Amino acid sequence: MSDKIKLAVKCPILGFEETRSMEFSTIDELFVRLKSLDGQDFSFILINPYLIRPDYEFDIPTYYQELLALTPESDMRVFNIVAIAKTIEESTVNFLAPVVINLDNNSMVQVILDTANYPDFFQGEKIANYIKK
Repeated sequence: MSDKIKLAVKCPILGFEETRSMEFSTIDELFVRLKSLDGQDFSFILINPYLIRPDYEFDIPTYYQELLALTPESDMRVFNIVAIAKTIEESTVNFLAPVVINLDNNSMVQVILDTANYPDFFQGEKIANYIKK
């Protein structure tokens, strides 16, 4: 994956509905950044959930699969938004609203999962819960 990729936002991100394109860039082996290229000036820090929670699994609703033109062969990546705190251990991860990216067509969506279907996923889980010391 190259250093910076422009992504088309295929479904409005909650709270940032006017944003249509974002820049994806790698920070390190754990974290990446999504920065708005239009609308409000903001960015998100994201984490690959499988590096800290290997059992993380969810179904991508058909609507989002169609928006992203996903196929079983697609180069798809999943990330979760991190709320950065003073320490990495105090920082939290939103497992209820994963960001799904199709690198074949440089598109992305934020999938909002139903808490009834995913009772073990929360919006603000501490990273410390998943890091072995």
